[in-house]
Amino acid sequence: MKIPLRMSCLVFFALGTGAHARAAYAPVPEVEQGKMLTFYVSGRVYHDTNIFGAPRNEISSMVHELQPTAVFNMSATPQTFLSASYQLTLDYFEDRPGDRTIASHSMSARVAHTFSPRLEGEISDVFQIVKNPESLLPGVSTVLNSDQSYNFNQLDGRLRYTWTKRTGLALKARAVDFAYKTGSIAEDIDHAEYLAGLEMTHAMREELQAVVEYRRRLIRYDRDGWRKDKDSDYLLAGADYALGKRSALTGRLGGEWIRRKGDDDSVVPYAELAWKHDYSANSYWSVGYAFSVVESSNLDLYTDSYTHRFFANIQHSLTPRLTASGSLNYEPGTLNGRKGLSEDRDETNLRVGAAVTYSISKYWAFSTTLDYDRIDSDDPVRELERLRGGASVRYVF
Repeated sequence: MKIPLRMSCLVFFALGTGAHARAAYAPVPEVEQGKMLTFYVSGRVYHDTNIFGAPRNEISSMVHELQPTAVFNMSATPQTFLSASYQLTLDYFEDRPGDRTIASHSMSARVAHTFSPRLEGEISDVFQIVKNPESLLPGVSTVLNSDQSYNFNQLDGRLRYTWTKRTGLALKARAVDFAYKTGSIAEDIDHAEYLAGLEMTHAMREELQAVVEYRRRLIRYDRDGWRKDKDSDYLLAGADYALGKRSALTGRLGGEWIRRKGDDDSVVPYAELAWKHDYSANSYWSVGYAFSVVESSNLDLYTDSYTHRFFANIQHSLTPRLTASGSLNYEPGTLNGRKGLSEDRDETNLRVGAAVTYSISKYWAFSTTLDYDRIDSDDPVRELERLRGGASVRYVF
C-alpha cells in the first residue's frame, strides 16, 4: 500500500509543504510521546506471487519477515527538535534463486529549529538499502527475473519565513539518488534528481490560503547523460482550503517546461488535487488526482511518461480496537517513445491494498494485509501482475 518513491518524490515535495508555517515540533505518535527511545518489533508472514516483478515465468514464494525498529526523539532546546530512526528488515524466501535470506536497512535523521518567531527551518535525510522492493519497476525483469535491489538516499531542506501576519515565504530543496545493484539495471537508470522551489502563501481568510510557487528540477544520469538528462521548470498556483475542522482541500495547477537532452522539448500541464475528510474518530477518507511527467524504467526506448494518477484511501474504525483500511491507485499514462526507436505506447498501472488491524493493547497489534499490483502495457515486456497477502504482529516498547 505504498507509492513507489521514484514516482512520488515530486508530488510529495509539493503536497507535504503547502500549509502555513509549522512549529519545529512535528507530530509524534502517541506511543512515542514522553520517551527518548522507542523500539518496535514486528514479524510478518506473507505469500508473494511475483517476487521479481517479471512479465512471465513468475517466481512465487512464501516470505517470512522480521523487522526491528528503533526511534529517537529529543527536544535539544526549546527551539530545536531532533529525531532519528533505524529499521532492519530480514526476509527469508522459501523459494528464491540465489540468496534466500536478505537484509534491508533504513536510516533517517531530522533536525528542526525555530530561529525566531518569524523564521524556522528543518533538514532531514533518509538512506535505504532495499533488497526486497515494495514496488517493482516494469520492463527491467524479463524471463531472467532480475534482482531489483537498490540503494536510495533523499536529503530534504526547508526554510520558512513569516513575512507578514498573513503572508509567508518558503524555500525548499531536495536531492535524491538511486543506485541499483544489478549491473544491467544500474547502467540504464542509476541517476540523481535535484529539486528546488520557492513558494509564497497568503491567507485570504482564516480557512483559505492562496499559493504561488516556482520549482526547478534537474535529472542527471550516471551513464549516457547526453541523451537521458533533462531539466524542468514549473510555475504553479493554487490554494489550501479548510472545510471546517474535519475536511481540507488542496490544489495546484500550472505548467512544466521540459528540456530533454536527447529528444524534443515539451511544455505540459501540471496538476495536484487532494481532498481529505475525517468523518469520525480514527476514521477518514481521501481522494485526489495528479498529472506529472515520470521517469521511465526503459530509457533506451522511452524518454519518460505522461501519467495521470487517481488515488483514494480510507480508514474506518470498526470498534475502538479494530480498524480497516484500504487504498486504490489508478494510473493511466503514455510512454513517450524516443524518435526513430519507438512509438508512443499506452500503459496503465493499478495498485490496490487492504488491511485489518486489531490493537490487542497499547503495545501489541495484529494485522492482515492484501496488496495487488497490475500493469497493462502496449509494450508486453513491461506488463506485471503481483499479489501479496499475509499477516503480521507488532510489539512496541
